[in-house]
Amino acid sequence: MNRLVVIGSVIADQLMTVPRLPDRGGDVLAGPVATQAGGAFNIAAAAVRLGLPTALCGRVGTGPLGDLLAHALADLGVEALLPRDPSGDSGTCIGLVEPDGERTFVTSPGVEQGLTDDDLASVGWRADDAVYLSGYDLVYPTTGPAVARWLAGFRPGTLLIDPGPLVAEIPAAVLDAALAAATVLSLNERELDLLGEEPGGALTTLWPRLADGAVVVARVGAEGAWLHRRGAEPELVGSIAVDVVDTTGAGDAHAGALLAGLADGLTLPAAVRRANAAAALAVTRLGSATGPTRDELSAVLT
Repeated sequence: MNRLVVIGSVIADQLMTVPRLPDRGGDVLAGPVATQAGGAFNIAAAAVRLGLPTALCGRVGTGPLGDLLAHALADLGVEALLPRDPSGDSGTCIGLVEPDGERTFVTSPGVEQGLTDDDLASVGWRADDAVYLSGYDLVYPTTGPAVARWLAGFRPGTLLIDPGPLVAEIPAAVLDAALAAATVLSLNERELDLLGEEPGGALTTLWPRLADGAVVVARVGAEGAWLHRRGAEPELVGSIAVDVVDTTGAGDAHAGALLAGLADGLTLPAAVRRANAAAALAVTRLGSATGPTRDELSAVLT
């Protein structure tokens, strides 16, 4: 692969630390609000920091949030494959981070939810492109069906799909089209459970929905990730021990590092091991786009 194309929603994350989640109808006092680029930006940042050229196929608005995101993408060196959308602003996500690092989100979409068939057709796709696709975008009523139709006519050389926490809300036809095209399915324990499976299990319901050469990477936090390959026993690939500060963006750092590792020619287990370490380092920092650099990864993997 020569580049990574992120199909997804770049949104503004507004993160705050809380002592606990409020009771229904209640309130808690939070720490200062940190507003930063997030969503699909986290994937792009993780990949770029590890040397993988990255482009965005996603809509960015023209309001104050869109301006913040456009500047962040430009500063990172991510190529924008679509023009700015003049119809409105980009969306935002409120993130509540508890003392143990667990996070809870509320997302208000903006123009990024409106990716169309014409948008996808306007991109100069390359046969060796690696593509990242998030389940958030598959949920959107315009983007999801458009992506499903696009996948019927073009299959990227590498397609990593992260179904995300809204996997149960993805329309069945859209999810089936995405799974059938995926070369890598990366998801956490909760998401795997929503698909009727468990880490280290036989994946009896998932394998029939995936292409023959597809692999499944089931992330299990501090333990690392289970690597599932058809016809082989599941393999637990370990991680490194860290002190958790904020788990926001851990899965994004993992996906970006996994794709960068594959682009570097690593074997699949080695790429998963590096991705596990990248996710571990990411959770030691407050914020969403906290994937490490090559030097930081090398320091913990030697």
